[in-house]
Amino acid sequence: MKKISLLTILFTFFGLTIYYVYPESKLKDGQKADRIVINKSKHELKLFYKKELLATYVVSLSSKGLNKKTKAGDSLTPEGVFKAKKRTFSNFHRAIEIGDWGSNCNVLIHGLKDKYRFIKKFHRFIDWTDGCVALTNTEIEEIYNAINNKTTIEINT
Repeated sequence: MKKISLLTILFTFFGLTIYYVYPESKLKDGQKADRIVINKSKHELKLFYKKELLATYVVSLSSKGLNKKTKAGDSLTPEGVFKAKKRTFSNFHRAIEIGDWGSNCNVLIHGLKDKYRFIKKFHRFIDWTDGCVALTNTEIEEIYNAINNKTTIEINT
């Protein structure tokens, strides 16, 4: 019985280590995107260029659940079609405002705060944001560089 427990612990440790260090880059250098689609129920963000799927990312969402944002301060993730606006300053590694919700309510697509960047992909294990869409710092860097202001963001249930 001890052998099985030890093997389980070792396999879990090595599996989590591989998950932690496995490369995250999904786009080619200089690749551009013109649309972001977020499917809340699947916890995924898809990046497109001219209707071609470029990449799919796993995201963390609101700690308040998957209901639709209806008012400022409800800490939920909105649904609908919006325009992106890249922020030049943020408390997070990088941030993209989600339409009017972003400028008025700080609803963003963002990375991790610099002091938590070591968490990397483990942040995906729980929904922890106040209505935002969170990725790793490597992933948000990739997306931030691939889009322009006014890129379409579509958020579905």
